[in-house]
Amino acid sequence: MITAKIEGKSLIKSLFIWLAIFIVVVFGFSAVYPQMHDSAMKNIMDASLKGLSPALLKTFNLSVSGQTSFLVSTGFFAYYFQYMFLAASIYAMMLGSQALIKEETDGTIEFLYAQPVTRMGIVSGKLIANIGILAIFWLLSFAASTGATLLFKQSSDSAGEIISGIGKIYWQEAVILFFFLALGFLFSTLLTSSKQSTGISLGIVFGFYLIGIFSDLNTSFSWAKNISPIHLGIPSNILEQGLSIGNIMSLVICALVFLAGSYMFYQRKDLKV
Repeated sequence: MITAKIEGKSLIKSLFIWLAIFIVVVFGFSAVYPQMHDSAMKNIMDASLKGLSPALLKTFNLSVSGQTSFLVSTGFFAYYFQYMFLAASIYAMMLGSQALIKEETDGTIEFLYAQPVTRMGIVSGKLIANIGILAIFWLLSFAASTGATLLFKQSSDSAGEIISGIGKIYWQEAVILFFFLALGFLFSTLLTSSKQSTGISLGIVFGFYLIGIFSDLNTSFSWAKNISPIHLGIPSNILEQGLSIGNIMSLVICALVFLAGSYMFYQRKDLKV
């Protein structure tokens, strides 16, 4: 628990920064939604979207009908939130990939080892703290997203459908964020400096994102969408069908394997003291 407290305190500042930016952007996008119901804007959007090919609409997760339509509050939320989810995935990956390397980079590893804790205890404490920080971030952003969407909803939108739709998106994407946090932990045992964390996190998350796009553009590559956590977590896909039990189990099992690897590699790692 000593390690968890130290780790938690060190992450509070960055948590507030990420939360503040996330919430401001969510409210900014939500404020645009009422304009979508202006008659002139509605006609422009209908004409523009209907002029695009189905393949292009699918690639960019655009819809002209159903619960994922731009003219439905949950559909509008699902469209812009796919990019917010990318940012959240990067944050989760960065949390994990810095967890077990930052003391070595900052030269404070001796202080950590002066505490009455084993290497396994260090990994466990940091894991608990990072899961807690990520959970706080996700729960507060859920509250902000729900509040913003309800605030700017139109009379034709159901508050119950908004809450259930956003709730479904958030809890299923939480599984994917846990996957990225665990993957980050594994990488943190392999990196030589925490300064490499940002580049690695961006590369992996956007790499998965591009795999999802290519799988939609090329039918012969469609199988790849099942190996892209980002594609699985696209909000419009979750609204329409959601993650299957198989997808959820695969993500959880992979995350547990990554964490097991983190314990194993950190036990054997030569630390720079």
